Amino acid sequence: MSKRNVDLTSKEWRDLVFADKNKEFGAYQMRKESDKRHNLAALFTLIGLIVVFFLILAYSKYSDYKAEQDAIALQEQREKMAAAELLQQEDEPEPEPEPEEQKFEQPEIEIPEEVLATVQVTQIAIVDADKVKNEVMDMETQKEDNTARGVVNQEGSDDADKFKAVQEQVVVKEPEPEKPKEEEIFVAVEQMAEFPGGQAALMKWLSSNIRYPEAAQQNDIQGRVIVKFVVEKDGSIGQATILKGVDKDLDREALRVVKKMPKWQPGKNNGVAVRSYFNLPVTFKLQNS
Repeated sequence: MSKRNVDLTSKEWRDLVFADKNKEFGAYQMRKESDKRHNLAALFTLIGLIVVFFLILAYSKYSDYKAEQDAIALQEQREKMAAAELLQQEDEPEPEPEPEEQKFEQPEIEIPEEVLATVQVTQIAIVDADKVKNEVMDMETQKEDNTARGVVNQEGSDDADKFKAVQEQVVVKEPEPEKPKEEEIFVAVEQMAEFPGGQAALMKWLSSNIRYPEAAQQNDIQGRVIVKFVVEKDGSIGQATILKGVDKDLDREALRVVKKMPKWQPGKNNGVAVRSYFNLPVTFKLQNS
């Protein structure tokens, strides 16, 4: 047999190997069908790669679709919250004006002016004897006499202690300072108050800071707590209350996390920051539910 290059997978090589052997033997049949198997293997491999490619493409399309649906759902949630606030504004009756506080002024008691009776002290002057009209009272007589002395004669009370007591009762009443009026808190504003970064940032912040109460987890308690609070003009949070509760532990945790929030962007009317109400739903959901 001459030396030459022979393809080990070719039919010629197979016939050469099995030239003097029983071709009915299984090895020959297997070698005979090896080309078909190789071709099928290559075809299945190609089909598998194509299927994997389409699966990856489909997953990518699904991920984009899911992200788009999540964005639409978030937008719908914001619109529903805005509609719920407007509906609540329509349902809430206008606050009745507070009755003016009736001020009862204490009537001023007119105290009659108490005048102390006095007797003119005689002044010493050198005059003629026939012109003297008032008798001069010596010092001993003045000490024994309880009459008050003055520069003129005046009728009035002889009780000096009573005169002093009446004078002490006359007190000048100072007007009470007016109480400052509390600024109005708006239910609806032209530009709503907003968490820094928007709704998505708010949801992320809540999920990072909420601690699910242990007792609620053990009792499989979950639900949505709605907290009502005031966004002040400087963006700080105040007057947080439970508008709709679920459980005392969940309500307490919702209040805690709301009071812990950073400063918001305040609501505005005509471009000016104002105090405004905001209703925030805080959802508690167990992972295994």
